[in-house]
Amino acid sequence: MNTTVEPDKHNRIVLTRDVRKIAGIGTGDMLTLTAVPGRIVLEITPQTKGRIVRKGKIKVWTGEVPDMPIEESVRQVRHQQRG
Repeated sequence: MNTTVEPDKHNRIVLTRDVRKIAGIGTGDMLTLTAVPGRIVLEITPQTKGRIVRKGKIKVWTGEVPDMPIEESVRQVRHQQRG
């Protein structure tokens, strides 16, 4: 979804319900904001707590695994590795 928005008189931008739904932003989700010249990026901050520990020869995540399709998980990992 691509759209153009205009800040209000206080320079605020409202994310509509449709935008939040498409982006997967739920009620109370924390967002991480990254700003560089000409670009603002909002990303959902992971709410899981855990850590990576070594079990023999492999590393294992000890926290809760988010409930999302595998395709979305792969896309997010690829995006984070490139960023």
